[in-house]
This record gives sequence, structure tokens and C-alpha cells, in this order.
Amino acid sequence: MGLLVFLLLITVSLSLSQEVIRFGFTAVVAKEDVRSVDLFLNYLSQKTGYRFVPVFTKSYDEMSYLLSRGMVDVAFICGAPYVEDKDTANFELLVVPLYRGKPIYYSYVITRKEKEYRSILDFKGKPYAFSDPKSNSGSLVPTYILLRNGYRPEEFFNPIVYTYSHSESILAVYYGFVEGASVDSIVFDQVAKNSPQIASQLKVIEAYGPFPSTPIVVRSQIDEDVKYALRKVLVGMSRDPAGREILSRFALDGFTVVDDSFYNPIRDMIAVIRNATLVSKDGEAYR
Repeated sequence: MGLLVFLLLITVSLSLSQEVIRFGFTAVVAKEDVRSVDLFLNYLSQKTGYRFVPVFTKSYDEMSYLLSRGMVDVAFICGAPYVEDKDTANFELLVVPLYRGKPIYYSYVITRKEKEYRSILDFKGKPYAFSDPKSNSGSLVPTYILLRNGYRPEEFFNPIVYTYSHSESILAVYYGFVEGASVDSIVFDQVAKNSPQIASQLKVIEAYGPFPSTPIVVRSQIDEDVKYALRKVLVGMSRDPAGREILSRFALDGFTVVDDSFYNPIRDMIAVIRNATLVSKDGEAYR
């Protein structure tokens, strides 16, 4: 009995001594799939020796705030908030996911299967879902496309519905709350894999891209040993059968390392949107 208590105390002591790493999840992951998130974090814990706990936020701004305050250590975010917030929120690239073998993904335009829409331009005057206002695939890309065609999104759709989640945008289309949506192709494939009854009622009518994939970032002040260990495990997941099984649940093939300049295409789109000048019907310029 005394030995059992001794071993229990050692186990508790080791558990408490493990460094806790707070891992943030945003709209780039279908947060409803709690089992996949749990498996992912348990895998990281087993491979690194650190204890990982999930932190979910409703928006990219919330995640950037938590990273800037050291309340989240690592986070799966989007390319656009990475470009816009990395300097002010003090975080940096760790790895990017591989989708269909490459560090890229697409912005899908989706609708229900029975609808006759063929392009994002067919949704004029219709209710349409964007995810987060800072989402690349769920807001930036459709805004860019409409601007290039002479439209302002807030005047083109009626209305824009911000769901703050790609999976919720998918559900909004599925349930008929909106006619269409722009969503992350990786999240769409994840939903299709885990909820085929939903995806079977939807169709992708356009795919814009490819774009730099959604990164995993770390706060700049994180210990270098943690950063090294985490990057090593993530990059090596695709070479491990257990790792590949977890990756497949997220519709991913693995992770790789890229340079900051990899995100220049998103920087270019943001610049175009910020500087876009449209001409109204009466000839007056407006932004």
C-alpha cells in the first residue's frame, strides 16, 4: 500500500512538473470535431513531453490578442491575420500544413446541390456567408474577387452574414440560412470526411487559389526548446502511422517549414483591397 501511494505521488508530481503549452484553435479547424483536436494534442504531448491544452476563440482578433498577452503559446490561425497581426501581436511562423501534398489551399464557393448558381457573381442581392472578417478564404478572397469585378461586397450581397467559422458557414448553407458561402477548402474537406451527410447536399461551384496555407504560429517569447521540439514533431507526423491517421482527420498530409515571404500573395491582395477605388454609376469615386 505504501509503495502504491509512493508511485501515485511520483506520477502526480511528474504531471504537475510538465510544462503546459496552450494551443489555440481558430476557424481554420472544425472546432466541433473535439475528438480530432483531443487526439492531436495527446499526440503532441506524447512526442514532446509537454502537456498541451486547447484554447478556442471565436475570432482571429481574439487569438491575436491572447498571443500578444502570452495567454496562448501556439495557434493554428489564417494567412491574413498572420500577415496583418504578426508584428503587433508578436508571433512568428512555426510550420504550415500540407494539403494534397503542397503548402497551399483554396477558397471554395459553395451552395446547395439543387441550386443553379455557377459563380460568386450569381449571388448578387442574395444572403451570403463570410467567416471571420480577417479570414483569407472566407472574406479576403471573395472581397478581392468582387472588387476586381467592380463591386463592393457590402452592397453586392443582401446581406453578408459573418459566421466567424468555416464550419458554421457550411452549416448555414446546408440549412438554407444563406444561399452561398466562401469557405476554406481544407475545412470543407474535413467536414466532408467527418460529416458526409452534410457535404452530400452541397457542391463547390468555384475554387479560387491556390493560396499560402493557414499557418501554425508561436508567440515570439516562447522557449526555443519548446519551439524546436514542436516543429520537429509536427514536421515528422507524416512519417509516423499514428501521426498520419490524425492528419487525415484534418484532411491534411503533413506540415512543412516556409519563409515569411511565402505569404506575399496575401499581402498583395490586402494592398489591393486597401487601395481599391471603385467608380459608382454617377462617376463619383469611392472606397
